[in-house]
Amino acid sequence: MHIPARRSHPWLGSIACGLLVWIAQAAWGASTPLSLDEVLKDLAVDSSESLSAGFVAGLPRRQSLYLDCHRLAFAETTPADASRSQPLFAVLAPLAARQLDVMERYFDVLLADQSFAADSEAMAVAYVQFDRARARAELGQFSELRVLELEAIYQKYLHRRTASQIAQQQTRALLAVSLGDIGELPRDLAAPSLPPLPETLPEFDELRAKASAEFERHGALVQAGPARIVRERDQQLMELLLRLELLDAAWRRVGAESARNDLKLDQSRTLYEQEVTADLGYSMSQQTRSRFDEQRIDYCRALAWAEIQALVGEPVWISANEGP
Repeated sequence: MHIPARRSHPWLGSIACGLLVWIAQAAWGASTPLSLDEVLKDLAVDSSESLSAGFVAGLPRRQSLYLDCHRLAFAETTPADASRSQPLFAVLAPLAARQLDVMERYFDVLLADQSFAADSEAMAVAYVQFDRARARAELGQFSELRVLELEAIYQKYLHRRTASQIAQQQTRALLAVSLGDIGELPRDLAAPSLPPLPETLPEFDELRAKASAEFERHGALVQAGPARIVRERDQQLMELLLRLELLDAAWRRVGAESARNDLKLDQSRTLYEQEVTADLGYSMSQQTRSRFDEQRIDYCRALAWAEIQALVGEPVWISANEGP
């Protein structure tokens, strides 16, 4: 891509970022935001067998683009395995299975939108640095090599932003399939109020006893042998409890990083106002990425607890606005 030479301005990154977000919103069009609360309520009203959907019958299921909660909990150190992050659909009631699928797809769309915003900010910052270096190179203050290095960085972030923009469409397509309406992609999604998790997680033996009682009511849904399914169910319960503990550790780590980025943003803003530096945009993009990480952990915690509730026969979602 050829970019005309021109003088840059320190505020270009913020303007470019805002313009990119506005263009993205305009592309989806104005619409009433989709509400996760309402979607899950509508599914509960529909008690037809179609709720079981293809994933219960064993059809292939596409992996989410951003969640991958199992790897997130284990600090991204475990090999990628989509099945480890997905609910154990085979032992769930059809309604619970469908609701969990919709929740995951809904959260993935929200993360795709946040990722696009973060990548747009990072791209705008990289462009400002590249454009500034190019202008100074014309004055003999920067080498051609340095300009090319900064252009390569800019092109990298431009590629990431393009991928994030495509991911917005992909995640919406997966949500549309989950909702049973593949003719129109969902546009605006309202950020849900996540139900609070219990202050103290229940013991494994308590959950296993409840899950066994639930299994007796819905055992006919299972295709494999009962003994094998019980082992898989118990293993899933244990992994979900461990995942929640690890996600708490991840939350503390990301919280510390977010606090550091907030302080760095304050410092950068002060220096920017004093015209000491023009790199305010970099700190802003770091803060946006931290917010993305925090949200991803929140969604993974909500999904893990919802699956535990589904395995023991409890409602998978109680709106935080309604209370327990």
